[in-house]
Amino acid sequence: MIRKWWSWLGALLTTLLTLRYLLSRVRPVILKPTEHHTSELNGALTTLGIRRIVVSDLHLGAGDRLDDFNADREFAEFLTLYAATEPTELILAGDTFEFLQVTLPDVPDFEWTPRAAERRLSVILDAHPLVLDALVRFIRSDGMYLTLLIGNHDFEIHYRSAKQTLSSRLGLAVDDPRLRYGIRYIGEGMFMEHGNQFEQWNSFVRFDGISQPFELVRGTLAVKNVINPLERSSLPIAPYIDNVKPSSAFLWHLLGLARLRDLQVVGFVLRGVVLTIRSMLVPLSYRKSESLDESINTVRHLQNQRRIKRALDTTRRVIERRSERPLSSVPPYLVNHIERESRRQLHREMREFNVSVLREVVHIAHQPKHATTRVFICGHTHMAQHVAFNERQTYINVGTWTDVVIDITTGKRQTQRCPFLEIRVDGQGGLEHTFMVWRGSETPPTQWEPEGMGRPRLTRASHSPARVRSDGVTIRTWKNEGE
Repeated sequence: MIRKWWSWLGALLTTLLTLRYLLSRVRPVILKPTEHHTSELNGALTTLGIRRIVVSDLHLGAGDRLDDFNADREFAEFLTLYAATEPTELILAGDTFEFLQVTLPDVPDFEWTPRAAERRLSVILDAHPLVLDALVRFIRSDGMYLTLLIGNHDFEIHYRSAKQTLSSRLGLAVDDPRLRYGIRYIGEGMFMEHGNQFEQWNSFVRFDGISQPFELVRGTLAVKNVINPLERSSLPIAPYIDNVKPSSAFLWHLLGLARLRDLQVVGFVLRGVVLTIRSMLVPLSYRKSESLDESINTVRHLQNQRRIKRALDTTRRVIERRSERPLSSVPPYLVNHIERESRRQLHREMREFNVSVLREVVHIAHQPKHATTRVFICGHTHMAQHVAFNERQTYINVGTWTDVVIDITTGKRQTQRCPFLEIRVDGQGGLEHTFMVWRGSETPPTQWEPEGMGRPRLTRASHSPARVRSDGVTIRTWKNEGE
């Protein structure tokens, strides 16, 4: 009976997914560009020889249960005590702001307008005053630049209203050259992009700006329709769903390790499955408009898919009725099989997600136009990486400053939780880069090392005399023994 039920459910889902795919192909949404766009940045336009510091994936949120950033003090100290000690271009390489997890009573969750972008950003900045104050002090110091690359979670930075809001809060004019925005950063031996364009679920057709209608990608729908509702669940481990990449690995983890014997977990997983299926059934198929005068196809996602919604609701009710049965009635062989397959799927998805960006960057590195590019930099996956392609070219994923669960089965977390990349370019075209970890105001930064090889060894260092800047900020530097 159980096998028959699973076969029926599989056939239904396959049919629905097929219908969704055919519908999206027959009626693609035509994307028309708008005035809200962002260009590519040329690194050579910044003062030659200036130090560059790259940080990615801060995911500054609204300060509520959905906000994953909790390193306000560490980041503020990093800016004040390290980044601002000499002329520097601070590059925030995407997903700096977590627009997708900001929910406001006066802004509908799926409103994508200049007003909504401005309101969400204002709430984020209000929720992180330490970070905002540190950025204000940084950008007002002599020789400092701030560059923001756009990612999939802060795509709304394209809106002029969002850029104006950030400039105003930093005390800058909108066109101040010290604050720049870009979709990628190239030049002087560097190629830098957030990395979402190299991963299927978060790749935009028009990544260079806001389109009409607003372009939604699978990852955006997954955050709005799946991750956000699940994080608000009463399950104690629910808030950590966004600390595992990809988030789908979190559900596979719950299916394994005998979690199926916990009724609360069963309900959580089933809800996640239903929400995921409903999100995947939204027909998303886009293509660019050929001209500005081309008419806009106003087909909206799933508005006319009532039959699909009714079918999913029926499926959910059937699953819930099944889950209400005593667990002892479920054959042990079926529970063991699900747990075994879940563990295998968990490791497969995490491995595939972590190499997806790397695989695409390898293709870019082999292009003739990047023959002289020395370092390729991305974020997005939250897993820091340092991979040498050859003796000349290197790939660096600068990771994230949010909490990262490396091994969800054991609860092991990333120990190097504040990584940053420092780049120096001289007048002869030479480029030096150092991948480091910020350890706090009392400890010098250490070189980043791959996880699994032990905790990074702290370099023995002595403090040099502290000095006080003109604005009253105390600066402490470090000198390694032997230097």
